[in-house]
Amino acid sequence: HLRGLSASHRSRARAVAAMFASRASATSSPTWRHAARVVSDDVGALAAQFGFKLRAGEHATPRAVASRVRAPDAALDARVTLIYAIIMFAFNWLLRRAVVEPLAGRLMGYGARGVGGARKARRRKMEKFAQSALEMVTYGTFTIIGCAIVPRQRWFWPSSEWWIGAPVKTRATESALRAYYLAYGARYVAGAANVFLEHKRKDFWEMQLHHFATIGVIWVSYIVGWTRVGAVIMLVLDPADVPLHAAKCAKYVGDARGDKKYQLAADVLFGIFLVIFFVMRLVMYPYVVYSAHFEARRYFSPSIPYWLCVALLYVILGLQVYWFKLIVNVVHKVLATGNAEDVRSDDEDEPNGAKAHHD
Repeated sequence: HLRGLSASHRSRARAVAAMFASRASATSSPTWRHAARVVSDDVGALAAQFGFKLRAGEHATPRAVASRVRAPDAALDARVTLIYAIIMFAFNWLLRRAVVEPLAGRLMGYGARGVGGARKARRRKMEKFAQSALEMVTYGTFTIIGCAIVPRQRWFWPSSEWWIGAPVKTRATESALRAYYLAYGARYVAGAANVFLEHKRKDFWEMQLHHFATIGVIWVSYIVGWTRVGAVIMLVLDPADVPLHAAKCAKYVGDARGDKKYQLAADVLFGIFLVIFFVMRLVMYPYVVYSAHFEARRYFSPSIPYWLCVALLYVILGLQVYWFKLIVNVVHKVLATGNAEDVRSDDEDEPNGAKAHHD
C-alpha cells in the first residue's frame, strides 16, 4: 500500500498509525478477539503480496494505510504470536498424521505387514521422514515469503539503512512485514514445544538454545524497533534448511527401497545445502552480526536491549559454527571412507559427528 503514496503521505500515515496505536493501548486492553482480527488483517495483507486480494474496495489512501501501519503493542502482539503458534502447531500435527506419514509409507514401500520390532522400526522411519518433510515445507514457505517481502523494502540495502532513525523512527511496521515477523517467532515457539514430542536428537539442548535465542532476538528487536535487521536475519537463515531436509527425505526413501538413485539425489542435495549454509550462515550472517555490533552504534547510543540482542546474535552465530564443524566432520568421514550412510541421519543413537541436522 505504501508504494503508491508520496513521501509526505507515507510519513503522515506512519504518524497517524503511531498515534492510533498509542491511544488504543492507553484506553483499552487488547482482547483475544482483537488479536484474532489483527491476525486476519495481517495475513490478508501478506496474501496481497502474492496477488491474492482478500478484500475488495480498499484504496491506498493515508487513512487506509494508517490502519495497517502501527507501532508494537506488547500485550496485543503476544496474543497474536500465540495464535500463530497454536495454528502452526495444530496444522503441523494434523497434516503430519493425516497426510505426510501415510505418504511416507507409500514412498518407502511399507505395507501393513510387519509385527513387533519390525513394525515399530518402520513406524519410526516414517515419522522421521514426516518430520523432515514438514520442516522442508516450513522452511521453504518462510523462505518464499521472506524473498517476496524483505528485498522490496526501501531499507533492504545498504546496511546503514537498517539503523538510520532506529529505534524510534523504525518501530512502526506494515501489516505484511509484521505478519512475517510475528509468524516467524511463533514458528520457534511451536518448535520449542515440538522437540519434546519428536525423537530426541544428540543436539537436543543446542536446538533448544537456538529456539530460545531466536525467540529472544525476534521479540526484543520487534518491541524496540530493530525489525529491519531482524527481517534480514530471517531471510538469511532459512534457505539452507530446505535442501538439507529434502536430502534427508531422499535418504530415508533410498534406504527403505534400497534404490541408489535416491541416495544420489540425497548426496547432491546435501552438497547444495553445504554451499548455501556456508555462504548464507558463515559469510552473510556474520556480516549482519558485525553491522549490529559496530555499524549500528554510529546511529544511536547502545542500551540494555541492544546489548541483549547483540549477545543473542553471537549465541546464534556460535551455533552455526558448531553445526558447520559437525558437517565438516561428516564430509571428511565420507571422503575418507566412502560411506555416506550417516551424513543426513538424525538418530539419537548415532556416534558423534554423524549428526548434520540443525534448526
